[in-house]
Amino acid sequence: MQVSRDASNQLAIDPNATERLSSLARSNPKEAIRQVASQFEAILLNQMMASMRSNGFDGEEDSSELGTYRGMLDQQMVNAMVQGGGTGLAEMLARQIEGVARIDKTATPAASSGMLPLPALPAATAKAIRQYTEAAGTATAAPAPAPVAIPSERQAFVSTLLPHAGQAAERLGVAPELLVGHAALESGWGSRSIRHPDGRESYNLFGIKAGGAWRGESVATLTTEYVDGKARKQVESFRSYPSLQAAFDDYAKLLEGSSRYQRALNQGDNAQGFAVALQQGGYATDPAYARKLAGVAQSLLAR
Repeated sequence: MQVSRDASNQLAIDPNATERLSSLARSNPKEAIRQVASQFEAILLNQMMASMRSNGFDGEEDSSELGTYRGMLDQQMVNAMVQGGGTGLAEMLARQIEGVARIDKTATPAASSGMLPLPALPAATAKAIRQYTEAAGTATAAPAPAPVAIPSERQAFVSTLLPHAGQAAERLGVAPELLVGHAALESGWGSRSIRHPDGRESYNLFGIKAGGAWRGESVATLTTEYVDGKARKQVESFRSYPSLQAAFDDYAKLLEGSSRYQRALNQGDNAQGFAVALQQGGYATDPAYARKLAGVAQSLLAR
């Protein structure tokens, strides 16, 4: 479906274009519907791109500057895709809206008008589309990105850790999924486990360093640290535990016993608040740490 480039492509970056769309809705309702559908598709694609970027769990080398350039590239890719005909979603939405408009005006089922039957849209999506088509002169908020599904190989990681996270999560006043999400981010979903030279597992799921006050066993390994926003590799000493439960218990003890992390406590299932509080407390040097942690934790909460 070819769509004119006046309002449909401008709205993604220019909210004032809704006024032009409102005028078009009065003079040419059918064309306005098609532009609305095209714009809705652009918004959805942008949200999908943002969701994929925010859940880039393995991007240790990312920087804030790289994130900015990626965002600009994503916007250009979405615009080019929509201008080139899109994914087909806009055409389906346009037909759906036209069918809804006919039902509203004539109370006649869409099938009797000769339209092909289409699957019903979710209530929230239908409401957003109606707000656009009414052309009230106000922009409709973009839908929240859909949670990213957790691959089956990572489900086993979650299932293994959740039973051990419960007691520690209760002590900290947060949902156990936040702790499992933190462990997933730090350990690469278990793929970057810290092991002793003889192959023994350290069970250090949270990347907690040994430090001078640590009296338990430790293990040295290569890790990534950020200095002035730039990633560098260096060897650090990390704590080693006899079991998964011991790792969660020590993690809870660290957070509840440190003044730096008090704002992370009692956050319930607020993944964003928990992640930001940990970053502000200095848990990690990665400038994008809170965004990454919140993305992982939210994917677990949405399971």
